[in-house]
Amino acid sequence: MYVLATTTTTAENVASAFWSFDRNALELYNTGLDGASFGSPTYTTSFTGYGAAISFIRSSTQYVYITSRILPFNSRSFTIEAWIYPIGFSNSNDYGIFGQCQAISNNSCLYFIVRNNKLYCGFYFNDLQGVTTLTMNTWYHVACVYDSATMTQQVWLNGNLDGSRLASAYDGQWGITTIGATFHSGSAVAFNGYIDNVRFEARAKNLTEILNDATLYVYYSFDDGSPTDNGPNGINGTASGNLSSTTGRVNQALQFNSGPYIYYSYTPFYFLGISGYPFSIALWAKPTGSYAAQTLVFIEKPSGWCVHCLVMTSSGQLVANNWNGSNVATNGPIISLNTWIHIGYTYSTTNGIRLYINGTQYSTTGSFTFSGSGVPMRIILGGNGGRIFSCSPSYGGAFTGALDEFFLYRRELTAGQVWALANP
Repeated sequence: MYVLATTTTTAENVASAFWSFDRNALELYNTGLDGASFGSPTYTTSFTGYGAAISFIRSSTQYVYITSRILPFNSRSFTIEAWIYPIGFSNSNDYGIFGQCQAISNNSCLYFIVRNNKLYCGFYFNDLQGVTTLTMNTWYHVACVYDSATMTQQVWLNGNLDGSRLASAYDGQWGITTIGATFHSGSAVAFNGYIDNVRFEARAKNLTEILNDATLYVYYSFDDGSPTDNGPNGINGTASGNLSSTTGRVNQALQFNSGPYIYYSYTPFYFLGISGYPFSIALWAKPTGSYAAQTLVFIEKPSGWCVHCLVMTSSGQLVANNWNGSNVATNGPIISLNTWIHIGYTYSTTNGIRLYINGTQYSTTGSFTFSGSGVPMRIILGGNGGRIFSCSPSYGGAFTGALDEFFLYRRELTAGQVWALANP
């Protein structure tokens, strides 16, 4: 027996909605948009390495449905985003991600699905398919966007536009919203795999917003005096020792005094364990006291693989490091004490490490493929947790000074994007 996909309740104005699926189907921004489970879906570890994602089995017709209020999609702009992890897809089946179906007729049934292992978003006979074939057992950020001003349908994959076409607007004014299944065939077309962090916005997000949602992994402004994540994923750090708030380069910063650091009790950074995966780091630093071997950013497996990613030598020279069987490094300048400096570190297999100082490229390693540990990783900010000689390079230590505006992306930033972060 399936839950009916239609209702005659008219859609209400809802600006945004968010389902984190942290072991429940509650919606976090509104009342009346909590989901109910059909077919008893279960939960698994989130793509962030902590919390949960919801797990659907297609053959069991498992999904989530929302009936109390109706999300507004008709004759207007909208953005639907989610993280998905497909398992065992077949080219002969559709797999539902998100839907709302008033009727099985033209422009009256909205469905965001995977068809032929590619993203597919449509309003029934008014549809768009992406061009990229999805790989199984891989986390993807996906988005379906309709812009009523330009009459454009779009699908996005990992922050990149994967398909676009001119299209008339969706006409449906009611229908049960479903996550993990759609009803465009008249009965439930369910997903197979995991879905996490589903978002709705009653507007068309732009390229920069979607790219950040897909690739900005953590952002710490430090404005509230703690390592609270101000980015899209809520990956909060933990302070070891007493960190204090101080005047920052942008609003407030955190002061590190030769011992305290920021760490994680879990391993949220899966991409830092994948060989050759592009990533970027940006932060403001203001060392104080005197010169010593000090670690700004440390990447580690809980035991084993570890690199002082950004480190100062005993003479105050900044060095950017990574690993490909031996240490790969590029040198920066001697950092002045008691002065704010913006540091950008970008990596890709094509360009290797590029080290930026105050928005301008300072040095590079040239092309190389870093050798990852093969497992999700942790980072430490402002120290190395006491691990020095077993890591690469074999120096580093507690940082004394202030850090501000820390960003970690799972992509290689361009020179222009680093410049923008260095010139807020």
